[in-house]
Amino acid sequence: MKTIYPKVVSIVVLALTMITVLHAQEAKTVSNIDASSKTAYFSFTEGKEVADASQDWDIAFNRTTILINGGSSGTGKATGTLLKDTSFEKVTKQPSTGLKEDTESEKAIPAGSGNGWYEYDMSNHSINPIPGRILVVKTSAGKYVKVEILSYYNKSNSNSANYSFRYSFL
Repeated sequence: MKTIYPKVVSIVVLALTMITVLHAQEAKTVSNIDASSKTAYFSFTEGKEVADASQDWDIAFNRTTILINGGSSGTGKATGTLLKDTSFEKVTKQPSTGLKEDTESEKAIPAGSGNGWYEYDMSNHSINPIPGRILVVKTSAGKYVKVEILSYYNKSNSNSANYSFRYSFL
């Protein structure tokens, strides 16, 4: 009995650890956040688009520009960064450096084709997410979220500036 007990405890601890990690990594997908003619504000805590006058937003979209609710873009204390050459699945914890607020001269999530989350394809005039680019946002509440932009177009009518993305708390 003495030799079995430590093995059982180890298995239970491993199982609980795996359940905790899987729960923390539960991804949610959001579709068609319309940022074509207005800035669209999104709250990770609420899991939905929120009113622009609210202070409860974490990330905002305005055409191809992504804003973080902190610094020059909002009254919150959120920060963000763009990770390159990784995948949504590989990002399992917050980065130790690189998180910053938006400023008037530079956004936390870089803008421009090839510099940020997308590339502009001149052959068909489309905006396409760059594989391996993952946003990490530290919300005003201090929670970390990873975000992968999946599409810039509405799937039903092909309208641009209609973001689809997935996110997960870290």
